Amino acid sequence: MTTPMATARALRLVLEYAGLDFEVEEGPVPGGCRLRLAASVAHPWTHGDVRAHLLAEGITADVEHLAPASSPGHELILTLPSKPEVRAIGRLLETGFAEAQNAALHLHRAFARLGVERHVDIQTVGSLSLIDIGLFDTDAAALLYRGLGGDESALCAIDLGDWHDHERFAQKLERVISATGPVLLLESVPTCGHCRGGHGGNRIRFDYLDVDDALLLSDALFRAAVAVGPAEERP
Repeated sequence: MTTPMATARALRLVLEYAGLDFEVEEGPVPGGCRLRLAASVAHPWTHGDVRAHLLAEGITADVEHLAPASSPGHELILTLPSKPEVRAIGRLLETGFAEAQNAALHLHRAFARLGVERHVDIQTVGSLSLIDIGLFDTDAAALLYRGLGGDESALCAIDLGDWHDHERFAQKLERVISATGPVLLLESVPTCGHCRGGHGGNRIRFDYLDVDDALLLSDALFRAAVAVGPAEERP
C-alpha cells in the first residue's frame, strides 16, 4: 500500500518537472495535503473557477486564492482531502506537460525503479528541447549496466578505477544501451588519482537525448526493473 508520504513525494516530483513554484505540506486529514502553487498558462485549470475545473476532473479540493484570480501568476492553496485526490492532481498536472517534460519525468521514474537516483534536466539547443541525464559515477553506471542485462562476468573482469578499463566499460555500456533501442553516445571521463578525492572516481558522460530516445530508454529501464524487481524490494 502506498503511504501518504510516498504519495506526497510523487506529487512533488511531478511539480518539479512541471517547473512550478510550489510547497506541499501535510493536510488537515491524514492522507491529504495542502498544496501552494502558482497559476500557469500551461495548466488552464489554475485560472478562473479552479474549484469547478477540479470538480469537472473528479477532484474535490478546497481552493484559496492568495491574490485575485485575474492576476498574472497568482498563487493558489489547494487543500486535498485524501490520497486519491493527491494522485489525481499529479495526473492532471502531467496532462499539461510538454513532450520534453513528459520524457524527463518518465526517465527519472525509470532510473529510480532500477535504484539510480538522479534529476533529469532539459536543455534547450536552438529550437530543440533535449534530455540531459548527466554524469554517472562508477556505482551508478555499473547499476545501469547490470539492470540492462550487461554481462556480469565482463564487469567483474575489469577495474573501473583504471582509466583504460573504464574506457572499455563505457564501450560495453554503450552497446548494452544501444541493444535496447535508443542510439545513445557516451564517453568515459577519467579522474586522475590526485583529483579523485575532490571529484570522485571515473565517470560516464552521456550525450543529450532527443525525446524519442529518452522514451525508448525509459521503456527499456522499466522492462529491466520488472525483470529484476523494484530496487526497494531487492535483497
